[in-house]
Amino acid sequence: MKRILRLFTLIMCLTFFVNDDIYSQKKSRKLIKADEAFNIEEYYKAAELYKKAYQKTENRALKAEIIFKQAECYRLSGDIKRSQSYYKRAIKAKYPDVIVYLRYGDVLRMQEDYEEAKEQYKKYIKLNPSDVNGEIGLKSCDFALKWKDTPTQYKIMLMPLVNSRNSDYSPTFGNGEYTEMYFTSSRQGGMTDDLDERTGEQFSDVYFTKVDKKGNWSRPIFLPEPINTKGNEGSVALNKRGTVMYLTQCKVEKKKELGCGIYVSKRKGKVWSEPQKLQIKVDEKTTIGHPAINSDESILIFSSDLEGGYGGKDLWIVTKEKRNTWSKPINLGPMVNTPGDEMFPFLHEDGSLYFSSNGHVGMGGLDIYKTSQNENGAYKLPINLKSPVNSAADDFSMVVESNGERGYLTSNRKGGKGGDDIYQFELLPIKLSVQGVVTDSESGSILTNSSIELKGNDSSNKKSNTDNTGSYSFKLEPLTSYQITASREGYISKTIKETTVGIDYDKVFIADISLEPDTVYQKQKIKEELEKELVTKVETFDGTLFIFPRVQFEFAKWSIKEEYMSGLDDLASMLIKNPDIVIEITGHTDNVGNEGQNKRLAKKRAKSCANYLKKKGVSKKQLKTLSKGESEPLVLDINLGALQIGDVLSEDFINKILGQEERARANQLNRRASFKVLEK
Repeated sequence: MKRILRLFTLIMCLTFFVNDDIYSQKKSRKLIKADEAFNIEEYYKAAELYKKAYQKTENRALKAEIIFKQAECYRLSGDIKRSQSYYKRAIKAKYPDVIVYLRYGDVLRMQEDYEEAKEQYKKYIKLNPSDVNGEIGLKSCDFALKWKDTPTQYKIMLMPLVNSRNSDYSPTFGNGEYTEMYFTSSRQGGMTDDLDERTGEQFSDVYFTKVDKKGNWSRPIFLPEPINTKGNEGSVALNKRGTVMYLTQCKVEKKKELGCGIYVSKRKGKVWSEPQKLQIKVDEKTTIGHPAINSDESILIFSSDLEGGYGGKDLWIVTKEKRNTWSKPINLGPMVNTPGDEMFPFLHEDGSLYFSSNGHVGMGGLDIYKTSQNENGAYKLPINLKSPVNSAADDFSMVVESNGERGYLTSNRKGGKGGDDIYQFELLPIKLSVQGVVTDSESGSILTNSSIELKGNDSSNKKSNTDNTGSYSFKLEPLTSYQITASREGYISKTIKETTVGIDYDKVFIADISLEPDTVYQKQKIKEELEKELVTKVETFDGTLFIFPRVQFEFAKWSIKEEYMSGLDDLASMLIKNPDIVIEITGHTDNVGNEGQNKRLAKKRAKSCANYLKKKGVSKKQLKTLSKGESEPLVLDINLGALQIGDVLSEDFINKILGQEERARANQLNRRASFKVLEK
């Protein structure tokens, strides 16, 4: 947060329930000096003065006020951890202004203590329900927890050679090839060794770095006068050729700060000209900064607390009218601006606007947002760029290359080198896929040519078939939930629901699917194939054509199934028309059970057929029965899948068949009755 204070003046609007008039006579000289430093925003200095004043103060109400103002000093100078401790102390000391709960919640959120922050926001909402900041803070905690667990595909990388132990921030491109960079820093070795009373760091200056022959950023170079002065230099923006610089400068004369403005400098060769103040139609005393320029330098967006805004710092837009003059500023409107602060804008070549804000729902501190204009030229509701672009800390000053896949930003998140640090970000290529093998759940055999359908909650729908190895694969989109359905004729379809793609962006998700055979379908299919291929056996006798039925039996049973009765009916009609014909009915079984049992079962099957024919009017003299049991396995005269013409369905043959389905089919074919004409 230090750079916010460094770039241009903040106006603090604190509503104290404590009436200063009551204590004005009781305040010590040290406390009065501390308040004076606080009022002119010298927070680093004020914190030290409040510490001394606290020791000399006896009044409890004044002590509570001092503790709260110390917390404010630490928060506004960037010492968030210490400010948290002092807000907690202020609450314990019964500081009367309910704003303490909001501020306490804010700093807790900036340290990722979202659950405790939510409790403080709830207290604030209860005590001050009319202020929307409490609700925004509460919603921010919920969204932050969600975004933290589901980061986007951006990769954020610290730039150790560019950064220092002090604050380094606001990177901007120095040319159209993105091989040069300017940024601001409060590191040692700048224009002056004087400390900024706001932050406790040195005054900030502009530095330059570029990519060397090895593709690495070089050690930063301090820019001499006239770009850098004894005051604070803030955010800069350059045109695409790198020949014009728009620069935030905060002028100082005789140790008196004169406010901040936007200045323009032009480069001839390697020398920058004396910066000239940008001629924008605002009051001379108005502080403006953080310039963002479009590609043809006809539009400029900046941050300021101009009158007519929505509170805090707002983003304003001006257009170039003449060579050195600009139009009256226009506020970007309530979709972009909030009662909080909107700062550090960047205009992308495609017209998109990136900026930072602490007034929208965010993860904590400043967050980076993106918006664009609608068909009427008004900016739309911004979107939060979420984690990892944003964090619980301050994240700001994002600049993006024209292809939108790489750029730089500033953050004081955990893991940095010190203070604010510059990070490089890159959009990682998505390499997500799901793959698997479809198999039979009983035999474990692979199932080729199975249908696979993938549906996503993003309305995507993809279809494929398994290959000759039973495998399938699909490319996936990140952060999307899917369901995968496998289906195959003769099997029960199976769906893997909500296969959620996680946060890894170079990963293969394995989704093997085991399908259960559909027994009802399998039986019906076998029946249809048998009826199609083995319906009749034709035999002639002295010119008489006999069509013998196919009769099969269920395991260990001898009753005639209804599906075979029509064939026996036709045989009965033929025998009745030819009373001098005698046929032999032979019963057969599979190889399950012992020989004696199978002989008896086969005999019952033959007699069942004979009895049925006699009931239909066939003479007993025309029928003879025989039992073969398992001794006469069927010899195939057709091809049935894996079973081929000439196969003898003996016990040894069946045991060698691969696949439970084919073995079951072979045994079923042996459970039969056969017919033969004996004489006429």
